[in-house]
Amino acid sequence: MKGPRHPEEYDDRFIDCEADLEAEILAVLDRADAVGWGRAEAIAAIKSLCENIQLGDEANGEMWEGIVRDLARPH
Repeated sequence: MKGPRHPEEYDDRFIDCEADLEAEILAVLDRADAVGWGRAEAIAAIKSLCENIQLGDEANGEMWEGIVRDLARPH
């Protein structure tokens, strides 16, 4: 993977990220297919994993916000 062209936001940053990830994901799909997982089911599993990871990240962020809020509250 090459990574972003610049550390800050720029036009096409999302497209560059997709391009970087595409080769990796296609390789995972090829490996899944080689061991007997159908391409469609592997794609569905990757989508589900991504949604679960996103939900976990959001929950962790909310948890830390709550901890910070509780610590900042006068006792």
